[in-house]
Amino acid sequence: MENLNVKTIMNFMNLVGSTTKVLMLIHEYYDQWVDRMEGYLNGINEDLWRSIETGPYRADLVQVVGNAGEAEYMITQGNKKKENNKRCLHELRAALPSVDYNYVRGCKKRKEIWDTLKDKYHVIERAKKISMSQFLLELADLKQKENEIIEAYYDRLNEIIFKCNKYGVIRTTLEFNLTFVLGLRNEWRNICLMIKTQENFDTYSLSNLYNILKAHESEVKEISEKIK
Repeated sequence: MENLNVKTIMNFMNLVGSTTKVLMLIHEYYDQWVDRMEGYLNGINEDLWRSIETGPYRADLVQVVGNAGEAEYMITQGNKKKENNKRCLHELRAALPSVDYNYVRGCKKRKEIWDTLKDKYHVIERAKKISMSQFLLELADLKQKENEIIEAYYDRLNEIIFKCNKYGVIRTTLEFNLTFVLGLRNEWRNICLMIKTQENFDTYSLSNLYNILKAHESEVKEISEKIK
């Protein structure tokens, strides 16, 4: 926990979610925030979420008909819906960091706030998903180039890992290790087989794996020269 910064901890706490506390909007996880806010508002009162989906309740459009009891019931329900509208507006504003609050400050209706945020961040989220797909393709296609030393190959993998982490693409260390060894040229095959069969291969960090392979580079170079 000591190595985690405050922002990382707060992001994690918000992603876990809560049924009693409004979820702060984190730009990188806008789509998740939408899903969780729907559940959160529905958990308080279905009318809160309904006011976003269909717009606010308007008393001036409701015609009170029927006997006195029915009319009183409709008025009471109307007052509840107006209170729900106010509550929904409060919850949405409370979920926004200062920069986003200023962005929608001029919005007076719940649906207007919701749609404004959607227009802004849905485009960003879509671009993020395209980038994530691109990085995954780079990871899948990663191969050591002809005459490329293992250090340069290792650096290329780390660049892709950095981009994956930045955009929330989660992979285990073991998956990265396997990507690393499987992408090596054919002359590394015997060395890789030996390393993968070691009992503690699953617990190697990527840097440890690199150091082990680096120690065999001269040996592999000799094999490559003989093949040539």
